[in-house]
Amino acid sequence: MHPLTLQMCAFGPFAAEENIDFSRLGDKPLFLINGPTGSGKTTLLDAICFALYGKTTGDEREGVQMRSDLAQPSLLTEVTFTFELTGKCYRIRRIPEQARPKARGDGFTQQSGEAQLWLLADDGSPEKLIVSNKVTEATREVEQLLGMNADQFRQVMVLPQGKFRQLLTADSKDREHIFSQLFQTQIYKRLEDELKNRSAEVRREVDSLNKQKIALLGQAGLESLETLTEKLQHASDDTQKLKQVYDHQLEERVKALREQDQAVELISRFTQLDNLMAEQQVLAQQKDAIDQQSIQLQRHSEAQHIVPDFERFESSTAIHVQHTERLKTETEKLKLFEQSLQAISIEHAQLPALRQQLDAHKAQLQVLLGFQSRVQKLQSLKDNHAVAVNASSKTEAALALSKQLHAANQKSIDETEQSIAQLRLSVQESDGLSLTLQSYSQQLEKKKKIDQLQRQNNTLETSLLTSGQKGAALKAAADEKEKAANTIERDWHLAQAAILAMTLDDGASCPVCGSMDHPSPAHSDVPPPTQAMVEQVRKQYQEASDLLNTERENYRSIKTEISRLSQEISDIDKDLHQALGDASHSSLQEMQSHFSALKKRLDNLQNQQGILRKSEQALNELKKSQLPLSSSMDETQSAWNAASQLMAQELKAYQIAEQELPEAYRSLGVLEAAITQQQGTMNSCEQQLNRLQTRYDTAKEQHDSAAAALGVLQENVGQSQQTLDAAKTQWQASLLGSAFEGVKEFKESLLDAAIKDSLVQRIDGYKKALQHNLGALQSQQQALGESARPDLQPYLDKIASAEEALYAAEQQWRLVHDQLTLLQNTQQRIATLNKEGSALEAQYAVVGTLSDVANGQTGNKVSLQRFVLSVLLDDVLIEASHRLALMSKGRYRLLRKEERAKGNKASGLDLEVEDAYSGRVRAVATLSGGESFMAALALALGLSDVVQAYAGGIRLDTLFIDEGFGSLDPESLDLAIRTLTDLQQSGRMIGIISHVAELKEQIPARIDIKASELGSKIVWRDAG
Repeated sequence: MHPLTLQMCAFGPFAAEENIDFSRLGDKPLFLINGPTGSGKTTLLDAICFALYGKTTGDEREGVQMRSDLAQPSLLTEVTFTFELTGKCYRIRRIPEQARPKARGDGFTQQSGEAQLWLLADDGSPEKLIVSNKVTEATREVEQLLGMNADQFRQVMVLPQGKFRQLLTADSKDREHIFSQLFQTQIYKRLEDELKNRSAEVRREVDSLNKQKIALLGQAGLESLETLTEKLQHASDDTQKLKQVYDHQLEERVKALREQDQAVELISRFTQLDNLMAEQQVLAQQKDAIDQQSIQLQRHSEAQHIVPDFERFESSTAIHVQHTERLKTETEKLKLFEQSLQAISIEHAQLPALRQQLDAHKAQLQVLLGFQSRVQKLQSLKDNHAVAVNASSKTEAALALSKQLHAANQKSIDETEQSIAQLRLSVQESDGLSLTLQSYSQQLEKKKKIDQLQRQNNTLETSLLTSGQKGAALKAAADEKEKAANTIERDWHLAQAAILAMTLDDGASCPVCGSMDHPSPAHSDVPPPTQAMVEQVRKQYQEASDLLNTERENYRSIKTEISRLSQEISDIDKDLHQALGDASHSSLQEMQSHFSALKKRLDNLQNQQGILRKSEQALNELKKSQLPLSSSMDETQSAWNAASQLMAQELKAYQIAEQELPEAYRSLGVLEAAITQQQGTMNSCEQQLNRLQTRYDTAKEQHDSAAAALGVLQENVGQSQQTLDAAKTQWQASLLGSAFEGVKEFKESLLDAAIKDSLVQRIDGYKKALQHNLGALQSQQQALGESARPDLQPYLDKIASAEEALYAAEQQWRLVHDQLTLLQNTQQRIATLNKEGSALEAQYAVVGTLSDVANGQTGNKVSLQRFVLSVLLDDVLIEASHRLALMSKGRYRLLRKEERAKGNKASGLDLEVEDAYSGRVRAVATLSGGESFMAALALALGLSDVVQAYAGGIRLDTLFIDEGFGSLDPESLDLAIRTLTDLQQSGRMIGIISHVAELKEQIPARIDIKASELGSKIVWRDAG
């Protein structure tokens, strides 16, 4: 990630908009960010971190706390950061949650946080909007692009103020999390997790199989597999024995059932014999009734021979009666038609008179139709007259209204001119008052500034007092630490001389002075301090000295600021006194009250000026509208004169047309009603004529048709009488020749077809039943022979006894057989589970071992990912140690701690430092402040080199260092700067934040932060 531009607005101490173009660094990307304490040096890094992740570098302030207190309310706090990554340019913009002025009205509204992320084209214009508004989505996209979250960014690309030791002193777990993101080794972690999950899954399956085997044995009531084998053998033997007993009892039951079936069959035959004999008796009782039905059927057969003659006689009689009745009916109908024809003929004679009336009505209708056009003309003239009257009335009303509007407008003009004259007298003093108010507003702002500066001065004086007290305490503590350090260091040197003296031998040269004589060897009366004790007290003294220097710098800064504020207050107070004189001694509240009174008076005058302008505009409008009103009034007068003349002309034409029509028909409605009435009368007359003619024609046709039909019926009656006489003679002859004495006896012998068929079936059925009963009775008697009827109860008792014995044997056999089946199923299921368990155990032997090795459960407790990272860390430490050796003049080298940590704590990525002076390896936490800074810087630079060396790794093109250089001595500072300067060849950007004076001379390219009461400003100092 390589920064391109940074734009801040109302962010931190920067009250306005500030822009930084990093491309100005050119080919010398080592630059210094310089400025006094509190000016906003660290805010530049906060802005970059906030733009990317929505957090500051120290994570001590939220985005909502970064709004500048000096910014204008209308200016939104926002940060826009443009950067280059793997050949592509991106721009991200963030706005924190903040209060902003309402778009309408007074007061403030809450601005929600938002973020936008763009992919830029080659010309710097947005090519694609990746995130439109959502803050969390923008953070997620940045994390994916850079390959690290905010915490990791702060540890590998930014060394924040007071936190540069975190990357150096992080434990194995934290360093593993950071390095896994940088080197993209998550695949090894996923492999660890996959092996661990698979191992646990196999282990759970094995446990599940063991639990199933225990459950199966428990269900069978067994304790072990040996008990299962033993019980299985006993159950098999018992089952075979009881099966034999069961089979024997089954044969006994079958034998008893067979004997019972034979007895039941014999009893059934005796029962059938009894039924047949009972049936024979019933048939004998039915014989008389069957004989009587046979006679009835025979008489019906005889009657059937003369039925045709009887039916012909009956049919001829019915036809003759029908013809006679129709003849009577038609005779009566002909009489009625003759009477109707006579009555209609009388009415038919009136037709000529009706035709004459119809002709008279037609003539009258033609006269009325001639009046119709004249009535329409009269009505049109009447309507025209009414329109003319209406138009005359309207123009007369319009004329009156026009005169009224003209008079009212003239009255408004007079009143408005009087009001304008009064307003002009009132607003003459507004110009002088406006100048006075403007001048007083400027003096009031100066008074507010004095009040604000006085409060700041009071606060700073309190801080100065506190800083002086704190400085005195720190001075005493530093003197005490220095005294203790000198004492221990002197004791250490004395102890070293005493230790050396103890090694001297007579006749041997002294390694210090070379003398062969040792008259007064050194000795120590106190216990010799260790090198660690000396380094510890030195470190304590250095820390106390650093705190004292920092506080002294803070004291001087506060005192300088107090002097500046006092001078500024004095200058403003002089200006205020020159402008207001003695009134300048008034309080801020009194001046604000006086200003409000002047403002209120000016507002009132300005309101009257507005009213005056509106009144003048209204007067002009009234005068403009007066001329059209006069013109309108004249035009309306002319229109009324023309309408009155037209009304008189239309009235005269109407009166002439009215005299041409009879008074009764001057109304079109009356005339049309008369026409309609005449047409109705004429239509009624025509209908009456048609009705009379139609009735006469219909009556005559009906009379003629009835007379013809009557003649035909008279001939039919004669023919039907002859047919009846012949049929009657034939029927009487047939009846005399039969066995029947009369018609009554003949009819009683006739049967319906259903009754006849029923009798035939009944007789045939009786004969068949009688024959079948006789044959079956003889067959059953022959089959039984001399057999006796058996008793069934002994057979039933024998069967019950056999079934009871069979049930008991079956229950005993099934009980043992079910137990045998359960044991066999249990044996088979356990064998299957054993087979599955063996396969799982073999699988676990491989997967479990791999999981333990990959997850660091063996040996030194180093997981697969941590092992890979340890190799990468070794590469990082080689590069870092090279730079650390240069900065520490060959004293220190960073190493990876290979010893296993105590307990279950993660290990493998912890760091140690090798001290060439003492020849010992110790923890990095024992380094002093300056030494820790050099080690952290070396580690960050080495990490950057190694990460970029690996294909697909994250590019760490930028490193920001916030303070820490103040803890270095001049020589170490020079070595550190030289190390950073060597990085320019790789194109890496290194930004240093510090107020150390020596850095200004060694780093020509810098960004200076200038602080003021109006907010901080950025000033570029390009390399010369």
